[in-house]
Amino acid sequence: MAAQPPAQQGAAAQPPQQQLYPPPPPFYRLYRPGAKLLPPLPPPPVAGEYQQFGIADSTEVVLPPLTGRQLFEAKPDGSIDFKGQLLVLHRELAAQVLELLGVLAEKPSMWARQVENTSAVLRNMQHMCNLLRPVQARQTLLHTLQSELEQRRAAAQELRDKVALADAALAGGAEELAAAAAALRQAAEAAGAATATPDGGGV
Repeated sequence: MAAQPPAQQGAAAQPPQQQLYPPPPPFYRLYRPGAKLLPPLPPPPVAGEYQQFGIADSTEVVLPPLTGRQLFEAKPDGSIDFKGQLLVLHRELAAQVLELLGVLAEKPSMWARQVENTSAVLRNMQHMCNLLRPVQARQTLLHTLQSELEQRRAAAQELRDKVALADAALAGGAEELAAAAAALRQAAEAAGAATATPDGGGV
């Protein structure tokens, strides 16, 4: 077998180019009406690294590290009073902004140092907010579950009310039917008695 030229070898080694707007996968044909084949099961959840629109991403949540000095304090056991420390940083941020305004008015050449101090406070606040993400996710899940539970309870109560109204309507209809049947029976008996009684007359 003859060896391929170098140009053809390089062309064969190149991976195929991906289309900018590729056609949809043919799986949608399995979901149309009258399809004889069962649709495939959904793919398993992605774990680890994956490609999304050509960009590498990962399912692992990595907390970005704090850049710069740490301005908030932690307890001896490692826990953090987020509410108290965020209030402290908020007051410090207001003071740093006021000082920055003073520096810009009186000593404009020293603005870089003051901007760095203000940025350090903001970075610490952002880092604490990132630490609160799991708490936020848990509270959001609890709120969602409580809302769904309240909706289901309201739907169950509405169903019970409708059933009670239907029972009352059926009971009233049964009483009306019984009264109508009794009236028809009495009318039939009266008509039969009138037919059985001979007409009176002279000889």
